[in-house]
Amino acid sequence: MTVVPSFISLIDHTNKPLIVFVTKNDIKINSSLKFNILSNMALDYFESSIFDWMSINQNSPEIKSLFQMEGTSVYGKLIKQTSLKIIIGFPVKHTSIENEVTEIFHSVSRIYVQCKCNPFVETERDLITQLDKKFNEKFN
Repeated sequence: MTVVPSFISLIDHTNKPLIVFVTKNDIKINSSLKFNILSNMALDYFESSIFDWMSINQNSPEIKSLFQMEGTSVYGKLIKQTSLKIIIGFPVKHTSIENEVTEIFHSVSRIYVQCKCNPFVETERDLITQLDKKFNEKFN
């Protein structure tokens, strides 16, 4: 995987962030704040009626290109069964590699399901800890 995301956000069904994970490439205080703001801005796109028809390609219409700002391209995916929102930001220079963007979304989805279904994860805090650990292993 040559493309590394700048940040990964998971937002629950109540629009509360579960985690905003910043990769080591962008782990500065200013970057963390910027990615929190970009995650919050992306929530507006999930509520918009435009979100239903906008897509980045024919192979993966559930992954949407939301916006580009501050050198970051922000993509989103809604998992309708649970209303989980996955928001991933990439440096603008990497956004033309759609297959790798799609693969990263699939990896994040798999990691979330593995952590959520772990019988030892009893609380939301446990889930966040597991997600942070798995994202560190995969993306740092």
